[in-house]
Amino acid sequence: MDKKLNFTFDHVYENAYFHCMKWCYLCFILLLIGSCTLSSSQEATLHKAVTSYVDAHNNGAVMAYVGYTHPNIVGFYEEQGDEMFREKFELFSPDDGGKYIEDGNVREIEKGDGQIHVQYTFDQFSDLGYSSDGEIGIIAISIDNGVTWFFAEEEDYKNEKIFSKDEQLIDL
Repeated sequence: MDKKLNFTFDHVYENAYFHCMKWCYLCFILLLIGSCTLSSSQEATLHKAVTSYVDAHNNGAVMAYVGYTHPNIVGFYEEQGDEMFREKFELFSPDDGGKYIEDGNVREIEKGDGQIHVQYTFDQFSDLGYSSDGEIGIIAISIDNGVTWFFAEEEDYKNEKIFSKDEQLIDL
């Protein structure tokens, strides 16, 4: 009988330890998730900016598209000359073709020093016929804690001539 009673106490102890560790793990995960999420106002401004960016891209509104592109990128391509600038910012249009994007999915959110970087992947299409040309990665960047947003394609974000390693919150 002592053996059975001892086993019961051991079982209770193991069970209590397991439940305690489960709660500690859950709290850690919630803390981790909470540190990488956006407030409702940040989410609202980001959603509005993403929608405007995608609309500008897909409707060939070059001036609006350039306005939503991060200033480091615009400046870099301006320094490369008119031909490189035009090639970079050539957009999809229903009349002239090109690539358009849709169905953006958030992949990662990183915050630091009042900045927020949000990694998206979008499906990319070369015609209006629903055959995907793969995905394109786009980073939404806010330098004022989510009040305004600019965008960078992953290839530009990784380019250390445009963004130094210290400016890249997301490792690609």
